[in-house]
Amino acid sequence: MPDEPLPELFMSRASFPFPVVPDCDDTLRRLADVLQIPLTCRNHRCRRAGQCQGGYGPPCYFENHGDFVAGVREQMPEYREYWSAQRRTAKAALRR
Repeated sequence: MPDEPLPELFMSRASFPFPVVPDCDDTLRRLADVLQIPLTCRNHRCRRAGQCQGGYGPPCYFENHGDFVAGVREQMPEYREYWSAQRRTAKAALRR
């Protein structure tokens, strides 16, 4: 039902982070961040920042797209739990 509130694990329409639909590289960069792939990326800039630095592909996707598949298929419940906790912490910090 469209008027029912979404469970906390799902992003609400009000918190939709994209003002426009991103291109493929940006989508994969954001997915890499959610799946925490930059922590093991061959690109030292990504590892140091803890975030995907992007580029065509991004490079980590071309190097090991299996990590993306496995992350979405097998590990999404853990990622949802982790990022839900991160959002709750950020919201609590903003309320202070």
